[in-house]
Amino acid sequence: MKAITVRLDGGGLDALLKRVRLGQELGFEKFDLCVTNPQAPLGRIVHALQEHHVGVTGLRLREDRHSAFVTRRPGYAKLGAQDAQIAQRSAEMVIQTAEQLAPAKPQFLVLEGGYVQVPNLNERQLQLDELLDCEDCDDAMRERVAEIARVDQSQAEQQLDRFCRSLHAITKAVAPLQVCLLPPESPFGLLQPERMQHVFDDAKTVGYWHCTSSVAILHKLGGPDGRDWIHRFGPRLRGVYLEDMLGGHGEQAPGLGEIDFGQLAPELAQGTVRVMVVDDDKGTKLRYGSDYLARLGIF
Repeated sequence: MKAITVRLDGGGLDALLKRVRLGQELGFEKFDLCVTNPQAPLGRIVHALQEHHVGVTGLRLREDRHSAFVTRRPGYAKLGAQDAQIAQRSAEMVIQTAEQLAPAKPQFLVLEGGYVQVPNLNERQLQLDELLDCEDCDDAMRERVAEIARVDQSQAEQQLDRFCRSLHAITKAVAPLQVCLLPPESPFGLLQPERMQHVFDDAKTVGYWHCTSSVAILHKLGGPDGRDWIHRFGPRLRGVYLEDMLGGHGEQAPGLGEIDFGQLAPELAQGTVRVMVVDDDKGTKLRYGSDYLARLGIF
């Protein structure tokens, strides 16, 4: 199944429907709905999607990074928050959003793990962003990344435990909607491979949703290769976000960045949902990316 992401953000319903119409013109019948604003009139959104015969395959709940770094208020990326009340309220927010959008009949609920809470997180992440502009990850860069990205492992384990508790509540509440987890794009992300494995060992029904740009950014900062994620979590793989990466910037049209999608094509099972993500409202890059993925046999 192939799909394309449409984003409900500050542009509101009109911008969302514009993206839907563009996707339909390109031949996409299924859409991945990305929600960043839980305060949006979701009932009205559902009605509009039904009126325009929009098939929703996945519901992705995410926070922009600057919001995800704010620890004093709940959000879609705060399921593992250090503060128990924030984590609980964040889980409730996810459940409420999923319930309000249930009439659109999504099959999957895709969630992020959020960040390990460390001092000066924003400043340290900006330092990593600067390192991403280099072309090669040499030993000096790896040492610098390791120095910047050092986290308190006991703190990470505490947050992971809280995340698992939140996840159990969510999977129970939203069933039969299948919950899937994304890999992080930062060394500060909570769900690094070993911790992701712990979550899967604890939650047997939760799936894995790959993201090409996130794992490419993480790999550039010394993390595992993208294929390593798929090989490790292949039995849980339900879908993949197909987006290219330039420097540290994702959501680029496939074929216009640094990622070799030719290596990815044979790794995907026939039933894997393939979702193209491109930050382009005009359609030029969407058309290019769709044609490029079709030539590779991914679409």
